[in-house]
Amino acid sequence: MTRLAVLLGAGALLAGCRGGEPRLEFTPARVVSQDTENGATPMFLATPRGERVVGWISAPDGGADGSLHLSVTPAGAAGPRPVVTLRDPLGPIEAHGEAPPQLAADSSGGISVLYAVGREIPGQRWPVSALRFTRSTDGGRSWSPPVTVNDGTEFGAHNFHALTAAPDGSLLATWLDAREGRSGVWMSRSRDGGRTWTQNRPIYTDPTCPCCRTAVAVDAHGAIFVAWRAVLPGDVRDVVVTRSADGGSSWSPPVRARADGWVYPGCPHAGPSLKVDAHGVLHIGWWTGKDGEAGVYYARSDDGGRSFAALPIAVGKQARPAHVQLALDADSGVVVAWDDGLSEMPRVLLRRSADGGRSFGPAAELSEPGVAASYPVVAVYGDSVAVAWSQTTAAEHREKLADRADMKDPKAVMQLPRVGQSEILLRAAAR
Repeated sequence: MTRLAVLLGAGALLAGCRGGEPRLEFTPARVVSQDTENGATPMFLATPRGERVVGWISAPDGGADGSLHLSVTPAGAAGPRPVVTLRDPLGPIEAHGEAPPQLAADSSGGISVLYAVGREIPGQRWPVSALRFTRSTDGGRSWSPPVTVNDGTEFGAHNFHALTAAPDGSLLATWLDAREGRSGVWMSRSRDGGRTWTQNRPIYTDPTCPCCRTAVAVDAHGAIFVAWRAVLPGDVRDVVVTRSADGGSSWSPPVRARADGWVYPGCPHAGPSLKVDAHGVLHIGWWTGKDGEAGVYYARSDDGGRSFAALPIAVGKQARPAHVQLALDADSGVVVAWDDGLSEMPRVLLRRSADGGRSFGPAAELSEPGVAASYPVVAVYGDSVAVAWSQTTAAEHREKLADRADMKDPKAVMQLPRVGQSEILLRAAAR
């Protein structure tokens, strides 16, 4: 992981402005999963104490027997601590790009991880999952024994999760759950550092797109915001946001971030990214497949999620699903990273706003041509921004697409996702 230390400490400079927005100069891409045979589903976290945490999943021979790898670089350190490998006694940790391990840092200095353990059941069409949690209180040197977050049946339809730390130090987890017969949005809270979790409660039980991740954010006053892709009348699959001002006891009617009006009788595996800044402004990014308006959008809300002003980020007539991630800085900057669904092969792109999301600079392409780069994650720390992603060859990407089970076939069986030959790359720049 010495290359990661060099990369995260690099002092790249702004190259100038174009269209009124600063253009970031990124360091060359470096492999950060070099300590493992392969790497998929990256997550990146910048903690309030200045630590940088990077995580990924690898599996022997690129299979589905996933283990989680975590590396923490302390603030001001010359390099990261040794990579810690976690295996779960319940089974393999899922290498699912749309449901990766989620990282959060709480006010007491703890680093938390929420992940899914998968299991294939003979005779069932879909794998089942259990949501598991672990936490480090010593900067990533050691991790607590994992506990299960979902209650009821341990393995079931518990997945597409999100995790955040509230200002009061509590932890909030959201996910999609089908324990009541159809997919809905559920939540649980921990007030003791993840050792125990409250009884799971539904947030939304109307039809919900069953394979698009949830997102959760908490403002400085404790208001909770949750986003997901709803199934609205007429099979419209648009992204919505709800708000709770009483700790999750009640929720406002969901509001669409934009009236995309995308009619689709299936799940695109592309959920939203949601952040709230120090001024209480809500920021959200997502993908829609609406014909003629397909692609990535961003929206901000200045009134607590009651209404949104949306902007296109990368839109065309048609686009494959893109996976969007947002990051905020303390100077009203917004960074949007995504894997482009408008090109033949997925590539990682980034746009930045210096005015709180009212306008964005031009797109920067971070991945190299001729490869498949997907599921980017982005974080801001100090005066730098870093983006990590999964990358594999174009040939393997096409092979995975060809081998994907067609679940419209009633006899098809979905297997646990495989890691394959992918690896994790990362680039950084000064803001």
